Amino acid sequence: MYIVVMGPAAAGKTSIARKLAEYEGLLINLDPASNTKADIDIRKWVSVEEVQRKYKLGINGALLKSMELIASMDEWILNDRNEIKIVDTPGQLEIFLYHDYGKKIVEKLSKYDIVTALFVVDASEAISVENYLAILAQNAIINLKLMVPSVTTINKVDLVDRKKLLNLIDREKIEEMLSKGDALLSLARGLIDYVEYTSIVQRPLLVSAKTGEGLYDLYSAIHEAHCGCGDLS
Repeated sequence: MYIVVMGPAAAGKTSIARKLAEYEGLLINLDPASNTKADIDIRKWVSVEEVQRKYKLGINGALLKSMELIASMDEWILNDRNEIKIVDTPGQLEIFLYHDYGKKIVEKLSKYDIVTALFVVDASEAISVENYLAILAQNAIINLKLMVPSVTTINKVDLVDRKKLLNLIDREKIEEMLSKGDALLSLARGLIDYVEYTSIVQRPLLVSAKTGEGLYDLYSAIHEAHCGCGDLS
């Protein structure tokens, strides 16, 4: 199985990916701008710095060009169905939201093994209802584009008010929070339906890569996403 870890910048994707690899699996670094220790490092073949020099691009343009190159390569792919492969991706969500590079990478991986998408949300960023709904809307759009089983987890729960966070996961409580809002909050209310298109409604996976809380449940949920042996609810 490939577990493709994605989410906004600074959500703790790399920390989550490392922890999952410690349970069982190999770590693949697919961020051409990140120097990190991994079993397979994409920077062996593609690095943002080299792409900047070769194509005379700025950092953002070089990252997109790098992902285009990566999507066309097979060298970094580990073709072993007996291994769990955790793929750590860049934090720039436009790769998945506005371009097809992420989709092409997932389609390529699907030829070799089953793929699960893991969307990581930063609990400290999601603590306001507006931010939370906006992040889950992005998650839902990415799920639609990738068309593979997806699991959503909220990381860094050790840094926030847990009760407030759990209220955000409850649809009825979200609607109550927004019921007396202005026009902008009415717009936020329209995003509530996006929650239904993420796995957050099935089981609130609250984790902390720092303390290790919830990581076993997350690992189990990822495996359940591909079989009928478990209950995501």
